[in-house]
Amino acid sequence: MLKIFEKEEQVAEAIADAMAAGLKEEALPLFCLASGSTPQKSYQRFAVQAKDTDDIKKLRIVSLDEWVGIEKHSTGSCYQMLQRDLFSPAGIKPSQILFYDGKSSALQQECEKIDAYIEQHLITFSLMGVGMNGHIGLNEPGTPVLDHSSVVDLSSETKATAQKYFDKPQALSKGITLGLKQIIHSKKVIVAITGEHKADIVKEIFNHSEARLPAQELLHHDHIDFYLDTKAAKHIMQKVEG
Repeated sequence: MLKIFEKEEQVAEAIADAMAAGLKEEALPLFCLASGSTPQKSYQRFAVQAKDTDDIKKLRIVSLDEWVGIEKHSTGSCYQMLQRDLFSPAGIKPSQILFYDGKSSALQQECEKIDAYIEQHLITFSLMGVGMNGHIGLNEPGTPVLDHSSVVDLSSETKATAQKYFDKPQALSKGITLGLKQIIHSKKVIVAITGEHKADIVKEIFNHSEARLPAQELLHHDHIDFYLDTKAAKHIMQKVEG
């Protein structure tokens, strides 16, 4: 389902509420969460609601993706961004988190570690962002739709866009990521897209089925909702309203 909110803050509030509901309603909640700038406000709101509750103690987090070659605690790693925006503010402990190690010398074992965990535990809630080129996680356009983790080559656009997360230039080349089918098999998924800078890729996703973007693989599933603000949705508003 496509849901368009007037403002980014309303998207963040709705997502935080969905996270809180998913935490409270599930006996064994397992979240898979995107890092980056889009979900920051959602995590801030959720942390205020969930911190110091009994429910937050039962939450488990499984990794979505990580930059290969980047140490987990360094500025700009996917882990570090989530630690800053969610784990620390919400009081989520390291023992509750299973994450890829992008610095590992055995990346296939990192894939197998996460895959084995997901095979044994249903992801109950996933929050995804969408890259400027339509990627989900680090599944780039043109990559296969997989049911397992993999090490992927990053697109030039992703490598350039990602520099904003780091405190110094990074020579990124590869990432490690869940496969799209693993994300789709989550019990509940929200895909958040906000800001006018995402309007062109939103138009591609919703108006051009032939584009074959990773984000399009998440369309037309009853358990997957796309949450947009009006700035991101500006090119598709007339179509939706009509």
